[in-house]
Amino acid sequence: MFFMRKLCLIILLFIPSIFFAQLKEIKGTVTDDKNNLLPFVSIFTSDSKYETGSDTEGNFLINIPKSYTQLYFKESGSEPMIVDLPEAEDNITINVKLSSSNQIEVVVVEADKINATGIISVDAKITEVLPSIAGGIESLIKTELGVAGSRNELSSKYSVRGGSFDENLVYVNGIEIYRPQLIRSGQQEGLSFINPQLVADAKFSSGGFEARYGGKMSSVLDITYKQVRQKELSTSLSLLGGAIHYQDISKNKRFSHVTGIRYKTTKYLLNTLETEGEYDPRFIDFQTFWTWYINSKFDINFLANVSDNNFHFLPTSGETNFGSIQRLYSLYINFFGQETDRFFSNTESLSFNYHPHKNLNYSLDFSFFNAIESENFDIIGLYRLNELNRDIGSETAGDSILNLGNGAYMTHARNSLNIIGFNAQHRGYYKTDNHYLNWGFIYKYENIIDKIDEWSLKDSASYSLPVDSEDLLLYENIKSENSIINNRYTAYFQDKIKFETYLFQYEIIGGGRLNYSSLANEFLFSPRIALAARSFDKNNHVLRFSSGIFYQPVFYKEIRNFAGDISNDKTAQKSVHFVFGHNFKFKALGRNFRLYTELYYKILNNIIPFEMDNVRVRYYADTRTSGYTGGIDLKLAGDFVPGIDSWLSLSVLKTEEEINISSSGTDTSFYIPRPTDQRFTANLFVQDYLPGNKTFKAHLNLVYGSGFPFGFPKSLSEKAIARSFEYHRVDLGASAVLIKEGQTYNSRFLNMFKSIWFTVEVFNMLDIQNTISYRWVDVVPNTSVAANDVNNTFPVPNNLTGRRFNVKLTIKI
Repeated sequence: MFFMRKLCLIILLFIPSIFFAQLKEIKGTVTDDKNNLLPFVSIFTSDSKYETGSDTEGNFLINIPKSYTQLYFKESGSEPMIVDLPEAEDNITINVKLSSSNQIEVVVVEADKINATGIISVDAKITEVLPSIAGGIESLIKTELGVAGSRNELSSKYSVRGGSFDENLVYVNGIEIYRPQLIRSGQQEGLSFINPQLVADAKFSSGGFEARYGGKMSSVLDITYKQVRQKELSTSLSLLGGAIHYQDISKNKRFSHVTGIRYKTTKYLLNTLETEGEYDPRFIDFQTFWTWYINSKFDINFLANVSDNNFHFLPTSGETNFGSIQRLYSLYINFFGQETDRFFSNTESLSFNYHPHKNLNYSLDFSFFNAIESENFDIIGLYRLNELNRDIGSETAGDSILNLGNGAYMTHARNSLNIIGFNAQHRGYYKTDNHYLNWGFIYKYENIIDKIDEWSLKDSASYSLPVDSEDLLLYENIKSENSIINNRYTAYFQDKIKFETYLFQYEIIGGGRLNYSSLANEFLFSPRIALAARSFDKNNHVLRFSSGIFYQPVFYKEIRNFAGDISNDKTAQKSVHFVFGHNFKFKALGRNFRLYTELYYKILNNIIPFEMDNVRVRYYADTRTSGYTGGIDLKLAGDFVPGIDSWLSLSVLKTEEEINISSSGTDTSFYIPRPTDQRFTANLFVQDYLPGNKTFKAHLNLVYGSGFPFGFPKSLSEKAIARSFEYHRVDLGASAVLIKEGQTYNSRFLNMFKSIWFTVEVFNMLDIQNTISYRWVDVVPNTSVAANDVNNTFPVPNNLTGRRFNVKLTIKI
C-alpha cells in the first residue's frame, strides 16, 4: 500500500512535465519593409504564457509547446502580426517581416500577462486623440484605476488612492524625475517632463508595486523612450501651442536619436477664468534621446531635457457669485499689480548597458538635475461683498440688495528655490525559465537652497487683520533662508518566480529595499511581496494579492513649516499596502471586454498632515500622525464600439487621519478626512467612428468627482470642516484623417506625407463651473446689518476654465 501511494505521488508530480515537456524550438530574424533588422520586437504566444524579444541584431529564439500553431510579433506602437507555424516540425527557422501597415489606427485591448503587482501598460498613442487641456501621459493616467484626476484640468498632477501629489514616483529610462516645487496653481504649471511623442512604453501602478520602485507611498509611472527603427518627422499645431518631433537612424543602424520640441500657451483658455487681466503663459521644452549600439552586447544611451516655463499675469478685476438657494453672494475685486514666475530646469542622464547574454543585463547610469524656480508678485485687491436678490421671478434677480462689507489686501513675494541633484546607480537583471532577478544600487545627492520673502496684509472696513490697537500687523510674514544637503543610499533586490500546473499559471514576486538618508540619519527596510494565479480557461481569470511597506523619505517641502522653518523631525513617512485584485475577459453583445477590480487598504504611520490650495501642497511639518485609506477600484475596458477600445473607471475611497488637540490640560483625539478624501470618482473614455467612414472619429472624455474637504487655512483641526462642490466635465474631440497612414496616392507630393489629420476639440462642453479651491474673505459687517445676521468670514470659490474650442493639425512625414 505504501509503495502504491508513493508511485501515485510521483506520477502526480510529473503530470505537468508530461504535458509541457514536448517543446519545439523556433528561431529566426525580424526585419522591416526595407530589410532592416529590428531589435526589441516582442514575440509571444496568444495567451502570453511564452514570450521573448529580438536582440540588437534582430535575432530571436523561443521554445514553446508543440500544441501552439501561431506566434505574435509586435513592435511598440504597432498592432501584433500573427505568424502561422508548421505543426510537424520540432525546429523551425523563420524570417519575419513587419510591415508599416501594422501601425495602429485604433486602440485595441491586448491579452494580459499574469502581472502579480497589477502594473498596467498605458498606450502613449492615445494622448494624440484624448481631448485634454493639460495633455501628455499624465492626462491618460488620470483615467486609470485609483487615480483621482477629477480636480483640475489645467494641471498634470494627480492623486492616487488618497495620497498627495508629492507621493507619486515618475521614472524616465530608469531615472527618477523631479517636479517643480513652488507652483501654486494649474495655470502656472506648464509642460510636464514626459514628451508623449518620444515614449515607447509606459507602465503604471496604483499601489503594491515592486521593490525595484521606491521612495514614494502611492504610485509609480515608469516611462521608456523610443529605440528608433526608422526616420520620421511629425508636427502638430493648435490654439494651445505646437510640437515637433524628429527621429532618425544611421545607415549602419548603430546610432539613432529621437528629439522633440514643445511650446504651450494657455492664454486662450485662461481668458475664461473669473479673474480678468492680461495672461501671458509661455512654456517651452527641448528633449532628445540618443542611442549608440557599440556592438551586439554593449550600448550607450543619453537623455537631455531643458524646460523653461514662464508665467506673467497682470490682473484687473474679478467677480465671483457664490452661495446657496437660501443666500446668494457676490464678491467683486479690483486688482493692481502683477505676477512673474519662472520655473527652469535641465536634466541629463548617461547610461551604459552591457548584455553579455540575452537573459543578462548590467546598467550603469549617471544623471544630473538642476532646477531654478522663482515667484515674484505684488498684487493689491480692493473688494466688496454683496448679498444678491435670489428671487428668480423678480425683475432685479441677481442684483445687489445689500453691501455686507468692503476690504482690501496686498500680497508680496520674492521667493527663489535652487535644487541641484546628482544620481549614480547600477541596475541589473538575470532571467531563467522560471526566475527573473532584479537588483540595484543607487546613490543620490541633493543640494537645496531656498530663500523666502513673502508677506500679506489684510484690511476690512479700515480694520487691519489681525486687529491691534497700537500696531499695524501683517496677516502673514515669512522671511527665511534654508540650505539642505542630503545623501541617499539605496539597494534593492527582488525575484519573480513563475511556474504552472495543468490548470493555472502562478507568479510570485518577492524582494526588499534598503535605504539610508543622511538628512534623517535613519535606515529603512521595505519588504514587499506579490502573488498571482491565472487560469487557462477562455476567461483568463487572474487573482492577485500584493503587500509591502512603502517609506517616503522627506525631500524638502514636507519638513518646511508655515513659518518657513525646517522641522526637527525628518524621519520618513510610512504606508503599508494591502491590495487584492481580480480581472478577467468576457464577451457581451458580441464584443470583447475585460473587467478589472481592486480592493485595497493602506495603513498610514508617521505621516505629515497637509492642506491643498489649488495644486499647492502645504505641510504641517511639526506634526506627525497616523491614518488609513481604503476603497475599491473598477475598470471596464473593451469594444464599446466594435473594433475600437474604450473604458469606464470607477473609484470609491475613504481616507482619514488622526488629529490630537490639547485644551485646558485635556487631550482630545479624533479622525478627520484628509484633503484627498474624494469619495467617488468616475471617468468614461469612448471612441467612435462615423458610420460607414472610419476616417472620421470622435473621442469623448467624461469626468466626475465628488467634493473634496476644505477648511480654514493653517488650522489643523479645522482644515476639513466643509466639502467643495462636485466636479463635472465633458471634453469632446472629433478628427478627420486627411491622409491615411500606409495608403499610397498618385501624387508624389501627397506620398511625402505619412499621415495628416485634423482635429476639433470642445473643452468643458457643458460649460460647467468647477471649483479648484477657496479664498477666505474676512469682512467687518456693515453697521446696518445685525451682528448676528452675517458671518465675518466667507469661503469664496476659485473656479476653473469655461467652454473653449480648439483646432489641431497633425502631420507625419
